[in-house]
Amino acid sequence: MDGAVEKHNPRETAMERLARHSGDFAASFLRMMALAAMLTPLLLAAILTVDIPLHSFDWLAGDAVRSRPSNWLTVGGFLMGLAPLLVILFARKYGGDEASRAVTASWGVAAVAVFAELSILAPSLEAGDLPGVRFTIFFTASAMAAQYMAASVYDISRGGGRWWRSPLYAALFAYGIYAFLYFPGVFSGSRVPWINWMIGDFAIKTFIALLFLPVYGFLRKPLRPKGGYGGI
Repeated sequence: MDGAVEKHNPRETAMERLARHSGDFAASFLRMMALAAMLTPLLLAAILTVDIPLHSFDWLAGDAVRSRPSNWLTVGGFLMGLAPLLVILFARKYGGDEASRAVTASWGVAAVAVFAELSILAPSLEAGDLPGVRFTIFFTASAMAAQYMAASVYDISRGGGRWWRSPLYAALFAYGIYAFLYFPGVFSGSRVPWINWMIGDFAIKTFIALLFLPVYGFLRKPLRPKGGYGGI
């Protein structure tokens, strides 16, 4: 009986290995930029409308003027609340790490765009035209934390169980970290009922998260996870 002949694939050369890694890096970079290109316009729209009150939910408070959502919820704040949902869709397809990199890239591009616009408008700006430093810091920090939280929680909770669990948990954790960072950071020390506002904001965002579930369910098949990322 002939002995078994062991077959070896040709050894990969250094140049071939470099070309393969370079190709993988280029593909990953282009994918990250494509995701960032979808998220960045939403961030910019939120930043540009952050001082416009949103009155759509005021009916929830009835005659309680100080409790009306327009006291704290702006068009920009509402738009920024949609960003974690988009990040969840990124994480479903490409995983939490890839989604987090897209968040970082998006904020980098948005920062460059905002600073460029400010440099152009600087000669015509007056005192009070721009948000305060305290607001800017906590609005940005809470929004970024919410988006990173959405990617992380979705990645941790995905796979197995009911299909709605991961997106719902990710959205609720994202909105929770936003509320706990933003409201104390911006309003603590003031006379406004910011704790009530924080609870109201989380309630509205929870409603948005529930409305997102049918959208997520519809997109489950078109956004099947890329190989190796699990998910259901």
